[in-house]
Amino acid sequence: MGATTIIAVESVPARIEMAKRLGADHVVDFRNVDAVSEILRLTDGRGVDVAIEALGIQATFEACLRVLRPGGTLSSLGVYSSDLRIPLDAFAAGIGDHRIITTLCPGGKERMRRLIAAVASGRADLRAFVTHRFTLDQIEDAYDLFANQRDGVLKVAITP
Repeated sequence: MGATTIIAVESVPARIEMAKRLGADHVVDFRNVDAVSEILRLTDGRGVDVAIEALGIQATFEACLRVLRPGGTLSSLGVYSSDLRIPLDAFAAGIGDHRIITTLCPGGKERMRRLIAAVASGRADLRAFVTHRFTLDQIEDAYDLFANQRDGVLKVAITP
């Protein structure tokens, strides 16, 4: 959909395979290598145009800053449970022309409309993400499965 090189960072085998299936050119397993060093190696030291932080933890936020090229954008979708700090060195002392976007849904209704249209058109088939289905009365089991990343879970669907 326009990206020239996609680098995913993941450690769960089922998610690594899903990243590859969905088009990742490279998947960096952070258990085996330092993700920042590996991403910089894969980009010949230039860094990435866009880094997406979706975990909501300080370490991944900083790692995303450290792999941005000058003028790059960090899209931070994670929900943080503690204070978030922007280290001066990772932010290139403010002269790296980095942009940080922190929102769960940039563009609100318009972005959601575009996402739904992409799925409806068939360009983005996301069905494979839903690996488990539960009824509403099984929601505690669903949360437990997802929280403990068992049985190859990617996403859980809850139905009434």
